[in-house]
Amino acid sequence: MKKLILLLLYIPLTTFGQINFQKVPKDFQLFQRDENNNSLVVFSGNISKDSDDIKLILKVFKDDILINEKSLDIIDNEFKSSSVIKAGLYQYKFELYEKVGNNESLLYKARNIVSGDAYIITGQSNSHASSKKSIYSSLFARSFGVKTGYETYSDKDKMVGWGLATGNCKNCEGNWDNGYGGGWFVKNSHGVGVWGMELAKLLIDKYKIPVCIINGGSGSSTIEENMLHPEKVSLETSFGRLAYRVDQAELKDHIKAIFYHQGESDANLERSLSYSKNFDTLYNDWHRIYKGLSKIYIFQIRPGCGGDFQSEIREIQNQISNKFNNVEIMSTTGVLGHDGCHFSYEGYKEFANRILPLVSRDFYDENTSSIITPPQLLNSYYSGKKEITLTFDQKIKIEFEYEHNGLKHLMKDQFFFSFDNRKPFINKVIEKLEFKNDQIIIHLNTNQKFLNITWLPNKDYLNTNDVYNGPWITGLNNNIGALSFDNRSINK
Repeated sequence: MKKLILLLLYIPLTTFGQINFQKVPKDFQLFQRDENNNSLVVFSGNISKDSDDIKLILKVFKDDILINEKSLDIIDNEFKSSSVIKAGLYQYKFELYEKVGNNESLLYKARNIVSGDAYIITGQSNSHASSKKSIYSSLFARSFGVKTGYETYSDKDKMVGWGLATGNCKNCEGNWDNGYGGGWFVKNSHGVGVWGMELAKLLIDKYKIPVCIINGGSGSSTIEENMLHPEKVSLETSFGRLAYRVDQAELKDHIKAIFYHQGESDANLERSLSYSKNFDTLYNDWHRIYKGLSKIYIFQIRPGCGGDFQSEIREIQNQISNKFNNVEIMSTTGVLGHDGCHFSYEGYKEFANRILPLVSRDFYDENTSSIITPPQLLNSYYSGKKEITLTFDQKIKIEFEYEHNGLKHLMKDQFFFSFDNRKPFINKVIEKLEFKNDQIIIHLNTNQKFLNITWLPNKDYLNTNDVYNGPWITGLNNNIGALSFDNRSINK
């Protein structure tokens, strides 16, 4: 832990002639707003010669209009001045002058400063997919540093500070002009991914507040590769590289939420057994490093690339969201444009559209009478001799069939049952399905009594090598795909 702390607390001094700046705003910097919708911008430093001959003047501009000018008090050759800026679609500029007589000489200038909100995205490839179709840019969507994946954070990378966020990846090579994501293992300055950029756009457009997103995703990473690992030097780990960037952005104590999309790489027996415990560790690491963190949003993975224990990982993610009061879960079922592992440009945009209402509720005082969460199974029970009723937390609808690669797949064949606590494997025992309001009624074609039920195959349609892509259960009113469930008890 000592190595990480030393790296995070390192603050370089900026020297201009006889003045050593300890704290100054940087070009394109975003300052986290407070509960009063303001941010505090500090100028501080010391003077290495007799300060009696020096007079410092700070000028503050809002959208290029001078709004404040003041002299800085110099006491024992040190100075410190604080300026309040208002959150909103405004850009501030700070100019510090040395005044001798009636002459002023510019010592330092910081432009395009904003006050807004800061977030983190991390996980594996679906957390940070870039796309050539992601061309949106905004003066009020910011990021910091280089998204590196697994690569070393070089001295050159450390020179990259604040800038405009991007969902594109100009340095990416390869055949991804088909609209699907890319840039998994390529360094990308200020890269936040497609859905990160779309989320920033939605927030900026709706609430007129600047947004900073710092994305630390690493393609194919396991949950362990996203953890802290205090025995390692900070910049040798994905966690450390992300924490370094957040700290250098002066946002370590001001991150509002973390968005986490990960789990496909843990879908084997050994990793699935340790996933819940590892998430507990990661959860504690996040809260230990990012002191202001108040929300974590996780995405439940869907059938796709990865091992043969995806159903187990999805169920653990359900349990995680129920265990922690500040963890919210969002489904990825029913998101269009899935290629078996990643999503299309439009699919990633849907990620942002699904998660936006939760962020709006939690951070922007958005009140809504509609349901903004994915359908979750609340209860399953025998409602008749050959009938099982599934009750969800909202009204639902179901697709009864879906055609994929010329084959018709029926919803009634996507439920699996077992007689004991072993993994459910029995299917094709459903005569028909009905749905009404918040319930699905399963009519069995057998008198056998089952103990557990699962919805969705692990990853492939049964007896095929085709990754599952529907039919889906969705919310009746919000059209959000339901959270899948694994090995849930059926009450008698």
